[in-house]
Amino acid sequence: MLPTTPAPKQPAPAFDRGRVIALAAGPLAFALLFALKPGGLSHAGSGVLAVAAWMSIWWITECLPLAITALLPIALFPLLGVASTKEAASHFANEVVFLYLGGFLLAAALEHWHAHHRIALAVIGAVGTSSRQLVLGVMAATAFLSMWISNTATAAMMYPIAIAIGSLFGTGKAAHSQKVALLLGVAFAASIGGMATLIGTPPNLILAGAARELIGVNLDFFSFLKYGLPAALILLPVCWALLVFVFHREKLELGDEGLEALRARRESLGQLHGGELAVMLVFGIVALGWFFREPKDLGSLHLFGLTSVVPSVTDAGIAVTGAILLFLLPGRSTAAPTRPLLTWREAREIPWDVLLLFGGGLSLAASMESSGLAARIGVWMAGLQGMPLPVVLLGVAVGTVIISELASNSATAAMGMPIAVSLASALGQPPLLIMMVVGLSASVGFALPMATPPNAIVFGSGELTVKEMARAGLALDVAAILVVVGVMLVVF
Repeated sequence: MLPTTPAPKQPAPAFDRGRVIALAAGPLAFALLFALKPGGLSHAGSGVLAVAAWMSIWWITECLPLAITALLPIALFPLLGVASTKEAASHFANEVVFLYLGGFLLAAALEHWHAHHRIALAVIGAVGTSSRQLVLGVMAATAFLSMWISNTATAAMMYPIAIAIGSLFGTGKAAHSQKVALLLGVAFAASIGGMATLIGTPPNLILAGAARELIGVNLDFFSFLKYGLPAALILLPVCWALLVFVFHREKLELGDEGLEALRARRESLGQLHGGELAVMLVFGIVALGWFFREPKDLGSLHLFGLTSVVPSVTDAGIAVTGAILLFLLPGRSTAAPTRPLLTWREAREIPWDVLLLFGGGLSLAASMESSGLAARIGVWMAGLQGMPLPVVLLGVAVGTVIISELASNSATAAMGMPIAVSLASALGQPPLLIMMVVGLSASVGFALPMATPPNAIVFGSGELTVKEMARAGLALDVAAILVVVGVMLVVF
């Protein structure tokens, strides 16, 4: 039975001048944009743009809890005639939200049975004991995994490992800074790794489908590597350098005492057994399910896919099935009686607010499409005609990244493909060049928690703020735009 003692109350945030200004700035920006209807936007389009501005201001300033800000579409869209309450709220039950839920529950079970400590200690033994080496090692492992399975699933696997590694640095300002670097490394590397392969992220698959349908180009697994892999291989070390040499420059060493502590921890873990072994098995089964969900053609090698047997199976369904198994399967340890691998005592501690946060982002993204705002932004991008090619590509990449920060990367890629084809035709350039810039840029969105699933997952750890993510994320957005455009100019 759950304890009935209430948790200690946290002091309510004070209404200081900065918070009052931020609270007022949101609706003020909303009213201004809605009244002006910039670019000849329709009533619905200007309403969505205004709500997006309001939500962005409140999300960035954190003047209200992020989950509460995420509820604004449910309150405002029906009043503006953009969407009904049912339509606005339906996105909070999107299957991606349940993929998050399953991932969070898996992470909670790993943490309860301390399985993530074993994995973390193995990572430390492989890459070294300085904070910079650890960030690089965690990022490399995350990026490699994300090349083959979804960036969401990869981030769900890796973020508890990053937390466990960060805990070894102790407390204090420098230790906190390195924990943030580790977590941001997981989020950013998961998105970067997904850019490398055709199966790494949905925008890549949307790009391949559009290339086949719109311009008759068949992008198979290995032909895509020519474009995506160089961009990822350049961007990953750039991201690492920004994190450890610019934004989180403190270099911590575990030292002799730390090494001795690691040795003692490894010995204390003993052999993998009991509940820890059972959780690792469930975790492995879910990871294999994610990897083998769809058939994969790797040249002459064809890998089995679960959808060949069960066509409707999804990553979310696999994650939730794994989470249910955690509540059903028994686990034991030497110090406690047998119990389920996961109970509601641990489950209620997962970041439920992040599920609302992403639901709000999905609701906003859907309305950007249905209101015509996304298409209008695409028309604005067409004004790049007549400019030098590098400037055009930079403009396309910047516009795509801005949309991707607020809308889903899949929606951004889908909206951008026909625009890219028409723009390429006007410029007399290969359509695949513009499409590739749009497709890869759609995976770039490092500044806000709701911009990408990995960002939302690591933000759910509670170890970093929006400002900390935005500070490094905006710089990486700029670097990614330059890398994507530069690689495409060289490759084409």
